[in-house]
Amino acid sequence: MEQTKKCPSCGGTMIFNPGFKSLLCQSCGRKDIIPELVSKIPVEEMDFLTAQNTASHDWGMEAKLVQCKQCGGVTIQNKLQMSGFCPFCGSTTVEAADPAQDIMAPNGVIPFEITEKRALYIFKDWIKDRFLAPELLAQNAQLNKFYGVYVPLFTFDVLTINRFTGHYNENNRTLFKSGRFQHQVDDFPVVASKQLSTDKLLLNVIKDYRTNEAKPYTPDALAGFPCEHYSVGLSEAWNGIGSEMDSYLKNQALRQVESKFLMGIQMATEYYNLKYKYLVVPVWINSFFYDNKLYTVLINGQTGKIDGQWPKSFGTFAKKTAMFFLGSFGIE
Repeated sequence: MEQTKKCPSCGGTMIFNPGFKSLLCQSCGRKDIIPELVSKIPVEEMDFLTAQNTASHDWGMEAKLVQCKQCGGVTIQNKLQMSGFCPFCGSTTVEAADPAQDIMAPNGVIPFEITEKRALYIFKDWIKDRFLAPELLAQNAQLNKFYGVYVPLFTFDVLTINRFTGHYNENNRTLFKSGRFQHQVDDFPVVASKQLSTDKLLLNVIKDYRTNEAKPYTPDALAGFPCEHYSVGLSEAWNGIGSEMDSYLKNQALRQVESKFLMGIQMATEYYNLKYKYLVVPVWINSFFYDNKLYTVLINGQTGKIDGQWPKSFGTFAKKTAMFFLGSFGIE
């Protein structure tokens, strides 16, 4: 939700100051440290089975859902805010969504560490390295303004008891191996955004968080930034974790055996003491149109990792390839 905070000194608008864990007044420059963001208190892990009864709905202010007419993205805003824009496509054609929808509040936040200025530098370097990108696109690397937004992320902690079987080859023989091990899964991430999880490249960016550095939720960290409403519910997130969790545990199984070349692993897993955290995490988004098609680039607002979509030009590829070969043979 985009929070509005007034400066105690001049009455101006204060917004979150990325990288400084503080609020910054846009008028007089006053800086106020946000206590929750410098606290050493860890984010509380919630019991999954009682989540529906214990989940907080207190965002620190009255909240409303706003939906973009152009791309369908849903964000959470201050109920008193009269206008807004969509951070996913830049459109200002937004309207109130279903007011009856439940708006569960996060219990943790990872604040922005990367500034917008730094995000632009990261993006310029990245787009120049896209070999197939149209020349004009690479030259005009700023494209549109980056928008900062918090996106929803669930993390799961669970104790697993695992039984596995597999086979490996040794001295031209096929040998079989089975075993049992216990493993505590910690902060397994599931992106709760259907808006951003449709592209696997983007998933690499929004799963690259140091979740152990999350701080207890405070609306002050969201001052000046919109927050996406989760479009993947808590139960849906856990129920859809199967294939990713299976791959993760199979890698753990490989650590349990002498042969690192165990193949055809079959797993049977029991889960105990399932807990979760609902975090909002920072992303810089650049959405731009090229030939009437929308492309999205994301930068992790904590780590600076970047990935995304960009238009491909085979004319640019041919030109760059020709220049490379001409340069190799000393032809100007």
